[in-house]
Amino acid sequence: MLEVANFINGKHVHSREGADLFSVNPSTENNVARIDIASPADVDAAVRAARAAFASGPWPRLSVEERASYLHQIADALEDNLALFAEQECIDTGFSSKMCRDGHLPRAVEHFNFFAEEGKRFYGSAFPVDDAYINLTNHQPVGVVAIMTPWNGPLAVSSINLAAALITGNTVVLKPSELAPITISMLGQILEEIGLPDGVVNIVHGPGQPTGQALIEHPDIDLVCFIGGTEVGKQVMTCSANTIRRSILELGGKSPTVILEDADIDDALDGALVSAFSSNGQVCTAGSRIIVHRNIAEAFTKRFIERTQQIRVGDPFDEATEIGPMISARHRDSILRAIAKAQQDGAILRTGGRVPKDRPTGFYIEPAVLTNVDSESAMANEEIFGPVIGIFSADDEAHALTLANATRFGLAGSVWSADQSRALAFARKMHAGNIGINTPYIRDIRCPFGGFKQSGIGAVGGRWSMESFSQVQTLCLPINRYPLPSYGNKTV
Repeated sequence: MLEVANFINGKHVHSREGADLFSVNPSTENNVARIDIASPADVDAAVRAARAAFASGPWPRLSVEERASYLHQIADALEDNLALFAEQECIDTGFSSKMCRDGHLPRAVEHFNFFAEEGKRFYGSAFPVDDAYINLTNHQPVGVVAIMTPWNGPLAVSSINLAAALITGNTVVLKPSELAPITISMLGQILEEIGLPDGVVNIVHGPGQPTGQALIEHPDIDLVCFIGGTEVGKQVMTCSANTIRRSILELGGKSPTVILEDADIDDALDGALVSAFSSNGQVCTAGSRIIVHRNIAEAFTKRFIERTQQIRVGDPFDEATEIGPMISARHRDSILRAIAKAQQDGAILRTGGRVPKDRPTGFYIEPAVLTNVDSESAMANEEIFGPVIGIFSADDEAHALTLANATRFGLAGSVWSADQSRALAFARKMHAGNIGINTPYIRDIRCPFGGFKQSGIGAVGGRWSMESFSQVQTLCLPINRYPLPSYGNKTV
């Protein structure tokens, strides 16, 4: 069994209070790692180490080229060990080995390489004031950054923020989810091996209580970057308000897939299935609400159900598997309860939504499709975070837009139409930050990724990440300066 210790001030250390928990393989239900739970005292030690590294260590004072060299070394080490990292993430999360190997882990490598170079392109600006002055903008690191990340794609999701925070000169305390900490712990080993200066990155493990709470409430954190559920995001905002510090929040979603009357049904069907069920349906951008024009709804729904019934649920290490297990028994049971509640509210379960008979071990669930979902019900409005889809009929384009926007979330979505201009016009009216037009939304690290409404605050990717993890300073230089008044000078 693996040992997952905290990484504080350049060393792997055990919890001061000796508390621990276990990471469970969602496919086998076996314990795969023992995790040290960071106590509030451990969290304080990690923050103090990050503060010392920022205040007096070399990291913020290195040139951007020197910091970039470290990021490239991290990327190279990840790439050299990609197969091992992918295997451990598959064991830890239940995501398919193909997804981990070909998707999540290469993304992590790309993030470190990209921001190593993007940092070199992050320039200030110059603003002349007549011919008297020139104002220059200068970007400085924020300071000590707390990054709290979820269990779905832990290394890929962590790395986009970690790399941007580091290249801009910040020091970091990183807390992965206690449900999938293994690859983040392995990242700590890489940081130690490449000789990253002590305290620049610290990793603390544990659940929301006590570890997460101690981190978000710590008074010496300058910025909190949180990726996870909306309710915890609200707690982060409350704590940040008390100290007037910045927060970057990537929160939940209830994303619509809108299929207009003239859409290519075959393309829309493929896109809707990918949006709904990729990454086991456990992704914030999942297209969990499918809104179809009434004239094609019956035909589309029939084919969508038939395809869903053919999805291969099974061992994530089997290359044929399309949906693996849920992250935990607790999460699977919450999904089952949500389906039962939807049926009580009048929805019709058309397929799935049960534990597969051939999978008595592991946290498996058949992908579920519901129709006749009440637009005011929890199924229509709450994030289920699993392979559960509600299909809605729209009378016309205006009705489809109303249904698409009738949610407190606004993270992602897609719209399908044979008329690209029509789809684009529709997309611009959608209240979401990331929208695919005749395609599932495909994330690009160069572009901003962020949510509307309760799906988050701020955007990451490209220069938006650089701006999020830095603070701008304006410097005023005289050239032929204006004559200044001579206050208090009696000889004038």
